[in-house]
Amino acid sequence: MLEEPSSYEKASNLLSKLISIPSPSGREEELSYFIYEYLDGLGFNPILDEVYKTGQNVVVKLGRGDKLLICGHLDTIPPLDMKEPYKPIVRNDRVYGRGACDMKGGLTSMLLVLEELSRAKYEPDVTFAFVVDEEMYGRGAADLLIRGVDAKDCIILEPTSMDICVGNAGCVEFNLIFHGRSGHGACKEAENTVISFLNFYKELEDKINLEFSISSDYPMSPILNLGRIEAGYSGWVIPWEVKADILIHFHPKIRYSKILDFLRKEIKEYSTRRNTEIRLEVIHGCDGFITNSKYVNLLTEVHRRVLRIEPKHRVIESETDANALYYKAGIESIIYGPGEIKYAHSSEENIKVKDIVDVAKVLKELLLELNMN
Repeated sequence: MLEEPSSYEKASNLLSKLISIPSPSGREEELSYFIYEYLDGLGFNPILDEVYKTGQNVVVKLGRGDKLLICGHLDTIPPLDMKEPYKPIVRNDRVYGRGACDMKGGLTSMLLVLEELSRAKYEPDVTFAFVVDEEMYGRGAADLLIRGVDAKDCIILEPTSMDICVGNAGCVEFNLIFHGRSGHGACKEAENTVISFLNFYKELEDKINLEFSISSDYPMSPILNLGRIEAGYSGWVIPWEVKADILIHFHPKIRYSKILDFLRKEIKEYSTRRNTEIRLEVIHGCDGFITNSKYVNLLTEVHRRVLRIEPKHRVIESETDANALYYKAGIESIIYGPGEIKYAHSSEENIKVKDIVDVAKVLKELLLELNMN
């Protein structure tokens, strides 16, 4: 008689399957169907909800579905510099591949929990949602709200190292167009526009960190990423313009509008002081929040009891679907999941299988107690 695979083998095999199905934003359809068929095979009645011009969410409503929303996103960033991103490698209790950490590890935890609930023939009043487009425009989460979500509390399984994130950072993404003067690349006296821009960026970064670091109530300093720079014609010509794509994440105590006002003021002052033109083009932004979810204490208690360690409470430093759920529908969201954010979006994206299994154990126990609270 064949033995049942261990929970670690099951988690590793399932995650490897998810990774092997490419699902960069806008191309989640194959993964949506896989999740749908997997859940149908467990005896649930999943629903495929078409998201306009994007893909399909997969939603499973258990019982009334109104006590808690468990949510994860199907999409990943593109392969970028990752070699063989869709050929998962299992090594030393870790699975490597695009999406392993962000957030197919969390999806695996969700599927393991649903399998356990199916086996136990237990249906707490919970909705599980597997949504598209989180990495781009958040249209999957928006579609959930359009169709109506009964639950007013949510757990999102983004990679938090199993820390219980009771708050979500705000963010602003913008372009800076920094003007200089063209010139000959062999002219020593000419000022290079790229170097001038980098000096301005460093000055701006230092000022933002000084102005907007929060040392109490879940401490966090602003996180700036200079993601892309476009400039120049050739080595023979001094660039006359720099275009930079910049992202800032900041503590939820700080309003998006305050950051934006600060940027405009600093740009105006620097432009006047250096007699140069700098243009700000806002791409995207959102406020952060601190949750008042009634399930923070229960999740903390269950985590402590099941894993026998005290969970850390903090703010997650990145934007998630929780920002939209909170501000557009008043859904109190906790972010809690397997994986470390330092591996997300990286060429070495990976996750510990143990973390996936541990999160599944905690969520299962939480849901078993849910209807008693």
